[in-house]
Amino acid sequence: MIPEPIYVARQPVFDRDMDIWGYELLFRHSAQCSTARIDDADEATSRVIADGFGLVEDLLAPSQKVLINYPGRMLVQGAPRALPSDVAIVEILETVQPTPEILRICAQLKAEGYVLALDDFVGQSGFEALLQLADLVKVDVLYLNYEQLKAVVGNLRRIENCRLLAEKVEDLAMYDQCRELGFDLFQGYFFSRPELVSGKKLSANQISKLQLLKELSAPDLELIQVAKIVQHDVALSYRLLRYINSPGFGLPNEITSINQAMNLLGQRKVTAWLRVLIMAEMKTNPLSGELLFLSLQRAKLLEALQDAGTPSRLSSEGMFLLGLFSFLDVILGLPMNDILARLSLGPCLKAALLGRDAELQAWLDLAEACERGNWDKAEALLKGMNLGTEQTAKILNESALWAKQFLDVS
Repeated sequence: MIPEPIYVARQPVFDRDMDIWGYELLFRHSAQCSTARIDDADEATSRVIADGFGLVEDLLAPSQKVLINYPGRMLVQGAPRALPSDVAIVEILETVQPTPEILRICAQLKAEGYVLALDDFVGQSGFEALLQLADLVKVDVLYLNYEQLKAVVGNLRRIENCRLLAEKVEDLAMYDQCRELGFDLFQGYFFSRPELVSGKKLSANQISKLQLLKELSAPDLELIQVAKIVQHDVALSYRLLRYINSPGFGLPNEITSINQAMNLLGQRKVTAWLRVLIMAEMKTNPLSGELLFLSLQRAKLLEALQDAGTPSRLSSEGMFLLGLFSFLDVILGLPMNDILARLSLGPCLKAALLGRDAELQAWLDLAEACERGNWDKAEALLKGMNLGTEQTAKILNESALWAKQFLDVS
């Protein structure tokens, strides 16, 4: 029997230098989308965790870690041992009570080389024994004021060799506060929110790339014009040929010129890849690198879902662009309206990117729900789009892998 597809979302964890330290993985079995959360002690299974980890293993860079939630029942069953101790961190849910049996199991896992993380700690009593075993403590900072947070950090710093991770960090101001208080790691959606700086100007490189995107979006674009655009940018030409000639492409003969690539593969495909490569060259730091991955994943996800379900008002290419450009304001630190003024996009796509089209906003909401592991919301949206959970889980995982492979090659 072929196993059902599994939804996998990953939330990045950043270190003090804003480099990606690892990810928390959120899984759900698509066949039991409404009930099988990984933190549901009655439904979670070791197989879902093992299969879900297998899906994202290829997306990890060397030395990156993954945090995986385990309810008490799965700890007792020894489920963490299904994954490698050098990569998979055992995250003990806040609902797990520190019984003698749980403490014994955690001590054994620690002795076997597993890193233990205590989840959602806010200074509550009764967890002292688990705290002494923990290598990492995750502090829920969302509803703590500065003095409360300072007190929690002060108490935790008494534990030897224990790192602190701030979770639910929703904006850069909270990140800065947590960093000042001595947190080592940071998790939340602060990296995906626009931080608009008054009077900020684009760099010459960013202006150049936006101009290229504008030229590639012209409605009357012809094949020869695309070739000229690429040939005038040596770095872009090199990256495009490198990508097309990569092993994953499976071409029988090497492509040696832009014109050859255009004639063999067609304008639509090459133009799509060029847009992605141009976006990649806008990456300036680890944060924008993660945003670029999400942009690519969204682009591929929306394109494939459009083909598989109820069609939207946009074409497949339009849906790809909707996903690809949806984080431009965050990447560039400018209002989306200012950015779109520099691009030649149709009114429907522009309205969607500005959040003024309810139908297309639902597709972006679906993509965001999948990225954040909000499976209940995703399931509700899927019903109105004539899409099944199994099909969507498969497309989501394929989109993530495509994005990672593209970035690795380009």
